Amino acid sequence: MIDTSEALRDYLLTVPALAAARFYAERDTPPPNYKPADGWAFCFKRRGGGQHYEGVILEPSYQFKCYGATELAANQAYRALYDALDGMAEYLLKAAEMETQGQTLYEPKTNWPYVLVFFKFSVLN
Repeated sequence: MIDTSEALRDYLLTVPALAAARFYAERDTPPPNYKPADGWAFCFKRRGGGQHYEGVILEPSYQFKCYGATELAANQAYRALYDALDGMAEYLLKAAEMETQGQTLYEPKTNWPYVLVFFKFSVLN
């Protein structure tokens, strides 16, 4: 079975609109050395999913947290992520479908703004 988190991170690193962003796979929050003033950050982790065609196509569901210095910046990061995934069809990542629209929230310990959103992917295994 392929590492879907690695495939997703590898794809996101190729998106020009996200070139300056930081990506943290399989994390709930950015590492301690990150600060929202540093720019956009995306934490994402798999939260389950299924498969089709005897494991040929994996369908993982991912939680994304899109961070920015302000609520507006976090929402800009969310929209840039949506644009990067909408209509995506890379070698391993065949499709992305937003499961819920983003919601602006705040980290309890740091009060950092982020947008929480969920996507389901079709991934070639």
